[in-house]
Amino acid sequence: MNKNVGIKSMVVFLLLCVLGAAANADAPGERITLKSEVLQEERAIQVLLPEGYWIDKDTSYPVVYLLDGDYNFHGVSGMLDLLANKGQMIPEVILVGIADKGTLRYRENMTPANGDGKGGNAGQFLNFLEKELKPYIDRHYRSAPNATLVGQSIGGLFTINALLQKPDSFDHYVAISPALWVGDHQLEKTAAELVGKNSYRGKTLHLSLADETRMGVYGFLEVLDRKEVQGIEWQFTRYGDENHNSVGLPALRDSLKEIFEGWYLSGSEISAMEPDGVLAHYRARMDAFGINQPIPTSSVKSVIRALYNRERAGEIDALVARVRRDLPMSERDFIIMQAAYAGHFDSPKRALEILRESESRFSASAKYLQEIAGVYEQLDNRRKAREYYGRAAALAERQNAGQWQMNILNAALVRTEA
Repeated sequence: MNKNVGIKSMVVFLLLCVLGAAANADAPGERITLKSEVLQEERAIQVLLPEGYWIDKDTSYPVVYLLDGDYNFHGVSGMLDLLANKGQMIPEVILVGIADKGTLRYRENMTPANGDGKGGNAGQFLNFLEKELKPYIDRHYRSAPNATLVGQSIGGLFTINALLQKPDSFDHYVAISPALWVGDHQLEKTAAELVGKNSYRGKTLHLSLADETRMGVYGFLEVLDRKEVQGIEWQFTRYGDENHNSVGLPALRDSLKEIFEGWYLSGSEISAMEPDGVLAHYRARMDAFGINQPIPTSSVKSVIRALYNRERAGEIDALVARVRRDLPMSERDFIIMQAAYAGHFDSPKRALEILRESESRFSASAKYLQEIAGVYEQLDNRRKAREYYGRAAALAERQNAGQWQMNILNAALVRTEA
């Protein structure tokens, strides 16, 4: 063997190892390796928990399973941070990125077997997801009984095949510009055989297509139109101003908003409702989604503001009591908002009374302690403000708060130095 060639090969190998490790280290969340008995190999996943995961141990979260995870994880995690964590347009979710093992292996695992049983390994890979990966996530995290499978291109082919073959594997299926032309449009034939036989009750399919023509999607849509599908709710959206690579984020964003329709209510919608109607709406949404989470902060604010606008602020105490009974995860945010409005329309002293009254029950909430600190700062009590900002900062750090949250608290500590 040529010594120079050997040295060069070793350098390339080490470089690839370093680059791979750096890529994994860069990804948000935790990298986990599972030993799959189904696939007889090790499989890597990337798990990203929502911002609020460590704040309250009674919360539960839908899970989004993302195929081709290493390719898509950065973009999707950033989109979810704005859509769910900060924008609160959908509930907070757990994101699970499913890593591939190179292009050829990925294509093999995403491709269904053909009519004679030969071809791809999609059936076994679905068994891995259903029998090993999902149970692992359910054992180790507070997952809700609400799972979405997301695939793009050939991953979209796998997603639709999973729905057709084993509809109970997931609750929602998002297929983005799926490569339904693979195998001479074999999936179209499979759909024609199965959609009239299997029951898809309670399942949803969110199908999308970029500015493309030869993906085989329209033939599949004709099958869905022609056959009597048992129970499935499906939607199709064409994104004429996106290409095959750019369509992923807008299509997934829109699909998740459809899946969790009704989670976000606008201020005008809430102003037309009675407070109890808002509480009933969110109780019904959480039951439908199978989750337990605080309702969006914007909805809490709109309810309190509506009562002030109607000159019914005297009803807020009774409302908070009903929230404690019917939506206990949201009680903290209602009290914080009640105090904020009392501080504005009455006095900061009244706001402090409201917050201190329930402090013992929310002493594990950095947000609650920060609100108390802010009121003390309004009252020009810098010593108490700094004390509570310090407690909030220490708690937020233990609960893995975002860096932007730590920046706010650290700035407040500097601001309130004696």
